[in-house]
Amino acid sequence: MSSAGVPIPVARPGVVLPIPTRSQLDAFNVNREGWEAITNSLYDSAAYPAAGTTQLSFFNLPLGQGTGFGGGTKTLSDTNMTLAGQMPANQEFLIQRVEVRFFPTVPAVAAANPSAVGAPAAAALVNDSYLAAHTGNLTLTIGSKPYLQEAPLLKFAPCTNFRVNGAQSDSSTAGAGQNVRTVFAYWEGRPYILKAPLRLVSNQNFGVTLNWPEGVQAITNPARIFLSLEGVFYRRSQ
Repeated sequence: MSSAGVPIPVARPGVVLPIPTRSQLDAFNVNREGWEAITNSLYDSAAYPAAGTTQLSFFNLPLGQGTGFGGGTKTLSDTNMTLAGQMPANQEFLIQRVEVRFFPTVPAVAAANPSAVGAPAAAALVNDSYLAAHTGNLTLTIGSKPYLQEAPLLKFAPCTNFRVNGAQSDSSTAGAGQNVRTVFAYWEGRPYILKAPLRLVSNQNFGVTLNWPEGVQAITNPARIFLSLEGVFYRRSQ
């Protein structure tokens, strides 16, 4: 429902939306007074070392700081935080869902790619993903209080994944085996939806930690973890 009381068409799978009327267009205007709400998550990422770690912190290193996927400082491919651990003035966020994405073998290790020839090193994709999914716990802190504490990390399976369908073949000689393998693993499950959404206001400190108090969980190759707070992003209109 718009601020003027005019019903707003809502997109749903399999539903063809009617064309908005002229009066309904005002609800979608990007130049207006007050606040606007857009679909945009808050996300951050961190490297998971092969030797394991006891804790990873998220949302405390904004753009231009820390170490990103490419080895330099963080870019928009790593995080969309502009301040350390807080929303800037005139921005707010409503947290509705939490997702954790585990990407094994980052940076890429050629012998452990999803499809490769030779020794079965790619099994690390499965083993590392399994180990990370069934250990650890997550804590979301706002201000000085935890508002979400859950374990294991598999509870936060993402809504998207990388699916692999493949076939195997083998061509062997007396000198070498040429087994071609395709193997991959990903976390899957229902979204972790907050039944009571959480509001982040401007300049309110917050953060998320992944913790392994049971001890470090070593994996075969370095990995990367993306943590995403899904919901509604609010900001002042133009």
